[in-house]
Amino acid sequence: MYSDKKSVLELVALLKAHDITQVVLSPGSRNSPLIHSFANDADFTCYSIVDERSAGFFALGIIQATGKPTAVCCTSGTATLNLAPAVAEAYYQELPLLVLSADRPQEWIGQMDGQTIPQIAVFGKLVNCSVQLPVVRNSSDLWYCNRLINEAILNLDNRRKGPSHINIQLEEPLFNFNVESLPDTRVIRKSSQEFKISDQDNYRERFLSFDKKMIIVGQLPPDNNLSGILNELSSKYNVVILSDHLSNISDRENRAYEVLLRTSTEQEMLDLSPELLITIGGHTVSKRLKNFIRKAKVIEHWHISPSGEVIDTYMSVTDIITSDNETFLKHISGGTDASSISPAYKNLWKDRCSVFSEPDAEYSDLYATGLLLNSLPENVSLQLANSHSVYLAQLFNLPAGTKCFSNRGTNGIEGSLSTAVGYSAAANSMTVLLTGDLSFFYDINGIWNRYISPNLRIMINNNGGGGIFDTLPGLNNSEALNDYITAAHNTSVKSWAEQQGFIYLSANNSDELQKQILKLLAPESKSPVILEVFTTIEKNSLEIKSYYQQQENSKL
Repeated sequence: MYSDKKSVLELVALLKAHDITQVVLSPGSRNSPLIHSFANDADFTCYSIVDERSAGFFALGIIQATGKPTAVCCTSGTATLNLAPAVAEAYYQELPLLVLSADRPQEWIGQMDGQTIPQIAVFGKLVNCSVQLPVVRNSSDLWYCNRLINEAILNLDNRRKGPSHINIQLEEPLFNFNVESLPDTRVIRKSSQEFKISDQDNYRERFLSFDKKMIIVGQLPPDNNLSGILNELSSKYNVVILSDHLSNISDRENRAYEVLLRTSTEQEMLDLSPELLITIGGHTVSKRLKNFIRKAKVIEHWHISPSGEVIDTYMSVTDIITSDNETFLKHISGGTDASSISPAYKNLWKDRCSVFSEPDAEYSDLYATGLLLNSLPENVSLQLANSHSVYLAQLFNLPAGTKCFSNRGTNGIEGSLSTAVGYSAAANSMTVLLTGDLSFFYDINGIWNRYISPNLRIMINNNGGGGIFDTLPGLNNSEALNDYITAAHNTSVKSWAEQQGFIYLSANNSDELQKQILKLLAPESKSPVILEVFTTIEKNSLEIKSYYQQQENSKL
């Protein structure tokens, strides 16, 4: 049986028709018609996550694992606001998250009725589409409701993927569940549009005219089909390719570019600067790379933007190319003799990067991160929390086939744990989360649910605070650093982990860590595993500084 609310019936029927069948549900009474209708339809896979902020990120993990749109449903009032961090992350990471928020009828907003806030367009520019469903009282209302739902769903992927918001006015009575079947409803579909690059723009000829060519690859999902064409551009046209782990690109020839940029003189920076820059994908982890390009004398900068949105991260864009990445890269690489292109610029980057090595640190966050990444099995899914975890991970190689994720859309502290839990719930392979203590505790409700997969592995570098802040010049001299910025603490995750059914492991030195890493990554474990690595902020800062000093000395 379904709810008797016609807007709810229309919504459920259209989600099923558009193959959106993964739904994360947060409890409430105003959204109970939606909850009941989804939960009683066997075609939907439903997850119950109490904390809306966690629920939103849990849904993002499902999207990352499945590659398909996922809905998250909440009750009225501030519950909707709690989804905002996940909505923002979905927008900038270009993930098709469908937010379904229940609401009072419009006439009761602002009248001191319970759980009422203005929910219409509450996410502003952070969604591709925001609609409010009417209370359906006649055929015209039903037509309008159908059109709005289709519109919101289609805008989950309107060349640029991203979130949509459907706000649903529901009047009492709410608890009549007496409809036996969903209605036959109109499904609006949109034909796919193929990208075509016009030869009138002369991109291929312009591309060949530059000696110093560089492509920066930002965050991309796994299985993006770009590794082959990028390798061809590098070998055939001597293009410098820069990417990080979140690009999910294999064969990263210039992996050590962050160290190179940290240790180069101003003249060396000029030599390394490109004449033509092509950027694809989302965010890039390295702030130093951004600053390097912003100061470089780039002649032309082409940004590939499927939606046509103007993105000028490096303050040098000259061309916004409305295309998907693969179509454009194949366009500039095809059918031209490249034998006359000098390899000097590419070899300069290759030779300069080749002198740098992975960290060989003493026991610290840096040591623990390297040991974990070097111990990963092939084809694992790796989730990286923001801040220290994602930065340290860039200094090490990853095993073949690693799928790498991080919430770098907004770079916020929240949600990395919930995202990893959601991902592992929807995936069939081992999921490993590398996180810090503040990120873990901030999102502690991420493990307060019944969908913790036995394939989930979590390593927490617990240095007693926000360790990255101690590495920032200037900030590390603040008298407020310890109490208010690094937020020093003496908390362990042990009790939370064991209460939620995790196997709990801990390490206080390198010998213990080497033994516990093997247990953490044991594929035969029937339960999820947490490994808490205890370090100190002071030692961590010392090891990072020592590593970069060693690399600078290696150039001499």
